[in-house]
Amino acid sequence: MNKIIKNIFLKDNNNTLGFIRIFFSIFGGLVVSYFLIMIISEQLKYSIFENIVIGIIILPFFWSAMSLYIIMSKTKFNSILKALIPAIVLYAILYIF
Repeated sequence: MNKIIKNIFLKDNNNTLGFIRIFFSIFGGLVVSYFLIMIISEQLKYSIFENIVIGIIILPFFWSAMSLYIIMSKTKFNSILKALIPAIVLYAILYIF
């Protein structure tokens, strides 16, 4: 158990990305960009069709930017934090406030 915890905080060499960074980059970037699109759609007050079109156009750009931001982390722990903290904050903005 101690070895697993120590491995998460080690600095990765960028020659090998690793499963954790790739996983959180793909799925964490998707979740954060989806929540961001939902907030933008909620603020624009357009019809459902216009919101869907805006989401289809903008989602790939937000997803790729967020995934690149997450995958360029120095450690595995930083990549986990870069995926979870924005997702939790955006979720709170959407559903709690």
